[in-house]
Amino acid sequence: MSTRVKINRILRGVRYSLRYLFLEYPRGLDFSMRNKSKGIDLPGNHGYALTSKSALKNLLSEIPYQGKSFLDIGSGKGGPVVYSHQLGCARSAGIEYERHLHEIAEKNIRILGLKDSCSSFCVDAREFSGYADYDIYFLFNPFDDDIYQDCIDAIVAQNRARPGLGPKYLICYGGANLEAVTRHDVFTLIIEDICPYRLNSYRVFLMSVQP
Repeated sequence: MSTRVKINRILRGVRYSLRYLFLEYPRGLDFSMRNKSKGIDLPGNHGYALTSKSALKNLLSEIPYQGKSFLDIGSGKGGPVVYSHQLGCARSAGIEYERHLHEIAEKNIRILGLKDSCSSFCVDAREFSGYADYDIYFLFNPFDDDIYQDCIDAIVAQNRARPGLGPKYLICYGGANLEAVTRHDVFTLIIEDICPYRLNSYRVFLMSVQP
């Protein structure tokens, strides 16, 4: 790990801690605090670390996300679910296997009064049946390669069963099993860059399933 990355991580940790103490905790919210081990039951689950609103805005900036539906796969406490709606997505949801993280996400959504537009589903991403209902898929290094592949396969299969829904987008942020994506002919890489907020690489794929 480079010195720049280490410094960035320390500064981000300080910012997130201050945000939690002064902006979230007094309101009963919890988006910012990391959770890499407590209550993590699914083997291969990488735990929870927040993607900030600024980072998410940067990731979405080069695709037509306004008015679209957004799905965070491995959504933890629901940060990007809420932020994507605040940035202009019409409907946002997250999939989270760990029940205690899902319950925190539901509490955050409830406190913010966003239950009509934001949702958290407590389900294994490999078993989720509603992928075709969303336009944008977001994965921030949520789990090991084998689960990642099963998840991508499920996205493709469910969209093939309902072709002609229009173009969709897959955002792979941080560690990603890119072979799981590129093995399918429905994905075209349109953006490859480094996030200025976390210094992680990210890739955005256009997904098109013809009728």
